[in-house]
Amino acid sequence: MDLIEGPDTEDENEQDPPVACVKRADRRFLNSAAQPSLLTKSSLALEVYKNGLEKKNASSGGGALVLMNNPTKNVLYQPVQGPQLMDPKRQSTDKPGETEANVAFDETTFSEQRNSFQRTGRALAPSSTGETVTRTTLGYDNRRLEYFAKESEKHNKRPRFEKLKEKEPLVLGEDDDIQFGIWGPPTREEKWHENNALSDVARGGIESLAPEQLAEREYIKERNRQKGLEEENQSQEQDIDRLVERKMAHLLPPKLEAEKPIESSTKFHGKEEFDYKGNSWMAPPVGLGSVTGEVDMDHHKCYVPKKCVHRFTGHNKGVHRIRLFPKTGHLLLSAGLDGKCKVWSIKDRQVMRTYVGHSAAVRDVQFNLDGTKFVSCSFDRYLRLWNTESGEVLQTFTNRKVPYVVKFYPHDDNLFVVGCSDSKIVTYDSTTGDITQEYNHHLAPVNAIIFVEDNGTKMITSSDDKKILVWEWDIGVPIKYISDPTMHSMPVMTLHPSSQFFVGQSLDNQIAVFQAQNRFVMQRKKRFAGHQVSGYACDIAFSPDGQFIMSGDGNGKLFFWEWKRSKILQKYKAHDKGPTIGCVWHPLQPSVVFTCGWDGVIKMWE
Repeated sequence: MDLIEGPDTEDENEQDPPVACVKRADRRFLNSAAQPSLLTKSSLALEVYKNGLEKKNASSGGGALVLMNNPTKNVLYQPVQGPQLMDPKRQSTDKPGETEANVAFDETTFSEQRNSFQRTGRALAPSSTGETVTRTTLGYDNRRLEYFAKESEKHNKRPRFEKLKEKEPLVLGEDDDIQFGIWGPPTREEKWHENNALSDVARGGIESLAPEQLAEREYIKERNRQKGLEEENQSQEQDIDRLVERKMAHLLPPKLEAEKPIESSTKFHGKEEFDYKGNSWMAPPVGLGSVTGEVDMDHHKCYVPKKCVHRFTGHNKGVHRIRLFPKTGHLLLSAGLDGKCKVWSIKDRQVMRTYVGHSAAVRDVQFNLDGTKFVSCSFDRYLRLWNTESGEVLQTFTNRKVPYVVKFYPHDDNLFVVGCSDSKIVTYDSTTGDITQEYNHHLAPVNAIIFVEDNGTKMITSSDDKKILVWEWDIGVPIKYISDPTMHSMPVMTLHPSSQFFVGQSLDNQIAVFQAQNRFVMQRKKRFAGHQVSGYACDIAFSPDGQFIMSGDGNGKLFFWEWKRSKILQKYKAHDKGPTIGCVWHPLQPSVVFTCGWDGVIKMWE
């Protein structure tokens, strides 16, 4: 807009005011402007044409003003509108009569600021002094603006990677000629059409297939059905196993389907495995090799040992079971809680060979009839059959249950029975590795197994269900139940050398005696007490002549009783830091016994 300028008068002394002629603005001039209208920073919006002045009274000498637009007071005092120069050094002009040049408006900048305002509620705008400031709305508080600032900072810090255009290789490999012949490799489009081509069934239906194809489809369908039934049965068995083991789940290791036994290893600690004569390190000392039959007990009187004469150390953790070599007893087999088994020489009083094959503690070990092999069972749910001389693993057995006790069948050392945590007793054939028989009448884990009558034609088992069952060999139905309201669980049972009685380590701190034949009646008048074994499966051993019985104690003590009078003859403090868990009596030396405990020490008493 133009400013109002006063007319050039000839006589400055005349005071006649000019007469204003008000006319409507011509829209042709307003709409035909090629550029935006000139904006002023003054509140005046009057537009005056200098050449529109006309003198109506020549004598007065005054000029007449033509008012093209007559704005109201509110319009005159409105703030400045429209774009401005973004030069902060520019001096603002609020004086009437001065105009400012038009500002070229950048549409790209305007779009960016509008999008920023819609997205974050903020945009850049000029201030009254011409500076660039950030303007926002009243709907966003400071916290909201800080959140927007952090998000934008994260977005700016985010790395931007340009997508690399993958080019199809002209040559895939050296064997392109062999695979594709003289033609080049197929393009992606050709591969897509090949992968998404309709099959024969989609084109013509199942009827279009050949008879051989239809038979194959039926076979696969039946195979999948059988596989589904097997998986369903397996899941049901697992559910039953969880129900059975729910009472002792906190004591058992986790059952992992994908778990495999660790790789076995062995180490020989002696001087040489064979002497100059070719005899193995397992050969009994001179004089003991002729011992093949039963020892005459009438001329083999035994005595209670008096002191500890040697300590065997080598296990990193406690020792749970010890077994002597059959008949001669010149070697000692130990089962450690560190997952290792060791064979010790009694004569040399040193370890001869170490067997490593379990990832958890070894629960029980047992020699076969001639001592050339032994079985170890562990809490890792695996049983392993070892060659005693070479340390080689002959077989590995598992039924995914924790084995608690293992015994070889007296009439055939290719068969051995295992008491498991699922209340079953299973028989394994070491030649094939298969389960040949199951005995399933206990209601809790099986802890002890012994063979009685005619050198092992009947089997006696005890369990945590406080019952003792008598079985005929290879018959899965018990022939005798021994149960009484006053009975307690018996985790250990041992047969008397006379084979007429067997004893059980009752958890009410006494040793109960039963007949080993006929009616298998409990001998209530004969019992051995005085030791504390509640909660521990402390082993029991007899002297070879049957006159003495010994047992470990939960406090680390070793007790000796006289068999006939049930009187305590002696007790020793045998082990520290736990119970005296295992004990054996030497079969030939009359007063030599061995004990083991959870302190990792094996002691020899004489």
